[in-house]
Amino acid sequence: MKRFLSVVLGITLSLCFVGTVTAETANTFAVGAIVTLGRYEQDNNLENGKEPVEWIVLDIKGNQALLISRLCLDARAYHTRFVPMTWSRCTLRAWLNDTFLTETFTQEEQAKIPAVTLVNADNPHYGTPGGADTTDRIFLLSETEAYQYFPDVAGRPGQPTEYAIAQGAYFNPSSGNTWWWLRSPGVRPIDASGVRSDGRISGYGSRDVYRPSGALRPALWYMFGE
Repeated sequence: MKRFLSVVLGITLSLCFVGTVTAETANTFAVGAIVTLGRYEQDNNLENGKEPVEWIVLDIKGNQALLISRLCLDARAYHTRFVPMTWSRCTLRAWLNDTFLTETFTQEEQAKIPAVTLVNADNPHYGTPGGADTTDRIFLLSETEAYQYFPDVAGRPGQPTEYAIAQGAYFNPSSGNTWWWLRSPGVRPIDASGVRSDGRISGYGSRDVYRPSGALRPALWYMFGE
């Protein structure tokens, strides 16, 4: 499986995105570009250190770019208890804005990741409360944002890293894909939405919040240029 996964991880979105650049090269930021920023364990070989993280540029506003990880970097439950939960109170949000932020990015990189206000809307299909709006530096896309930035179902499936699989991420051996969390609520307060391994967005609720097999594609806004 390792050889198969290596092939899968080597496939880039070359038909949709332009080439890889470093995050410090401001004039190469463009929607669809792939930039490198931060380091995170990916090949599951802890002895060789963390690997550079690739991010897809989803949007640009002024000198800030909205980024989402190209690969699913880890697997964690939305919340560590099986109880009704929203994004504002979940343990995954706390982990992303603390442990993930500080362990993935240098101090210089962190200084360029602003805190932004997120609207956490109710579930558009079932009316499940989305909870309070939040101010975050690292976050997950909402269901609305997933449709906005990934309008083509073929562009939505996430490929897990070997580290993510080792942490429990679901892995479809035929496609090499996994499912990944969104921050929006599902049909019940104990569910959260997600993107299925076939690329369909599950507003019903991809899984209950306590399920640990959900993969993570963190998102952030990054200030580039001077």
